[in-house]
Amino acid sequence: MAENGRPEDVQIIEQLPIHCADRTLETGLGPNWPLGPFDHLVFPSVPIEVVLVYENPHANLASPSSPHEILQLPKLQQALSRLLDYNPHLTGRLQFNHDSRAAEISHIGTGAELLVAQCALQLRDLTTPDRANGRILVTSLPDCGNALTPPFDPTIEGICRDPIFAVQRTRFSCGGVALGIRLHHIVCDASGFFHLVKDLAEIYRNLTGSENPVLLSAPEIRSYLRHPNLMPDDEQQEAIEFEPSIFCLNESNDTEQSNPGPKTEVSDTPSKITGKVTGRVLRFTGSQLKHLKELATNPEGASWISTFEALSAYLYQQVYRARVHLMKSHGVPSSEIASCFSRGFWGSIDLRGPTRLNLPERYFPNAVAPLILSESSHELLADGPLSQVAAALHTVVRAFDPKKMDKEMKWVALQPDKSRIKVKFNFSGGNFTVSQWSKHDMYTGVDFDADENKSPVHPALVSPPLTEISRVDGLALILSTEEQLNRNTKHEESPELPCSIDVNLTLMEHLWPILDADEEFRQYCC
Repeated sequence: MAENGRPEDVQIIEQLPIHCADRTLETGLGPNWPLGPFDHLVFPSVPIEVVLVYENPHANLASPSSPHEILQLPKLQQALSRLLDYNPHLTGRLQFNHDSRAAEISHIGTGAELLVAQCALQLRDLTTPDRANGRILVTSLPDCGNALTPPFDPTIEGICRDPIFAVQRTRFSCGGVALGIRLHHIVCDASGFFHLVKDLAEIYRNLTGSENPVLLSAPEIRSYLRHPNLMPDDEQQEAIEFEPSIFCLNESNDTEQSNPGPKTEVSDTPSKITGKVTGRVLRFTGSQLKHLKELATNPEGASWISTFEALSAYLYQQVYRARVHLMKSHGVPSSEIASCFSRGFWGSIDLRGPTRLNLPERYFPNAVAPLILSESSHELLADGPLSQVAAALHTVVRAFDPKKMDKEMKWVALQPDKSRIKVKFNFSGGNFTVSQWSKHDMYTGVDFDADENKSPVHPALVSPPLTEISRVDGLALILSTEEQLNRNTKHEESPELPCSIDVNLTLMEHLWPILDADEEFRQYCC
């Protein structure tokens, strides 16, 4: 489904500051809240955000002031304040240390923000009869969901001025509600983000029995290696002398000093083909994922391949082949096409687990490390079997060494000028990036209200919006689907099949007609 939806359908009618329910918690964190090396490696201009859309089971009875309203505004305000009691640093503002250029949080207590909005549309206006099961897709939301999340200014001035944490409640004319939640990515990753959303839902549900409900499990908000100078002297010396493989240092100059945050290698390619980047939603059913996994597995049975590796390899190769086709259609000689692209693959790996860095399960800040396949060969991506592409990804995933990554992070933590740290990866010119959000069970634990039978009101859609920042040529966000909520019913596929998966895929617009011509690929397009 192509992008549509008008931003003018949504009007913000109120802006409300949100503080901790217990204001003393805001003053107890000190003047500046340090972040850690995983946080320092996130681009400051990138937010992490999601839209949750809820249909009102009492649609015929709901009105803005009735007890049948879902996600009621006063209760949501109260729940957000209580949530900040567990995350008081989110009431501050981002700043960059004058000496180290490291990101940190200051002015704690300034407050988060809740925007109240209304939309003239009904949720049924966002579905069409020819769409399977009448599903709502992010591409059919107003401005592809961007109008349902708090506005974001990606300039350094904007990021340091505006709230780190902001929420937008948008009421549709049918009584349905969209909850748009946005955080500066520099303070947390997708795992921390979804724990925060589920904490908010838990607090909201429990407000009926208590004014100050207690979370069953509190988050750990202090960043790993946030005080690297407390490391023993010999460990510090070893970290400083370490030679990292993923990071290096830029030569310092005035331009870099004025732009804090990690750097990446950027180089021009011979290709002059440009175009608008647009997004679509792909749906892979459990049967289709099983089939892809079979295709991606070595036919001689020499190794196994995960569903994530199979799906990532398939998308990686299909997009590359479309790029090659585009070059040929523009008259680029076959002998020059390989030099038109950087063929790298960028993913990430969570380091929370006991076999990795053994961080707390409820660790909130960033804790993902880059997963890089630097350069697959042109021949492999253009003409090789899927099993060989998947095997290359599998090798990178299984070769990941947490102990080595711990050393890389200590090296990052001890760099005196964080603005000089450069990631050894070129994000431009044909690379492919995958982010796996599906592992966070996006549809479970995010129910706020119940219907007349006291059954939870689950979201009809949970998805990141398509924004100007997220419209990257060659970005695949692998997402959970509503099947998580009902796959155990008799109408679902057999449990040995994986849950269906949605992929929000953004590409240069010229590539979509090429992919549409592929009958196999076309079956996945919603």
